[in-house]
Amino acid sequence: MSQDIHVTSTCITNVQRNLNEYLLPALKELKKDIGSTDVGFPGFGTLGAVMLGRYGDVQHNVRGRTEDAIETVEAWIEALETIKKNWIQAENNSTVVYR
Repeated sequence: MSQDIHVTSTCITNVQRNLNEYLLPALKELKKDIGSTDVGFPGFGTLGAVMLGRYGDVQHNVRGRTEDAIETVEAWIEALETIKKNWIQAENNSTVVYR
């Protein structure tokens, strides 16, 4: 059995709003919090000094991935605006008009 699933401009608007109100701020908060995970000397102990450099590399990598994710979500939000406008036009064009 198949389900009747319909995409609406309201659905697109809700996805766009959730990305903008929840995901984007969470990613920006994550990016801001990465610096708070610094471990100063001798946080890993004398044997862990080698690990400290690797840990900094991981932080740098996570920061870069987070920046990429923020840019991607911003691009999605922008693209959804165009999609929404086109979808609304399609909805209006497919509406039956009685005379």
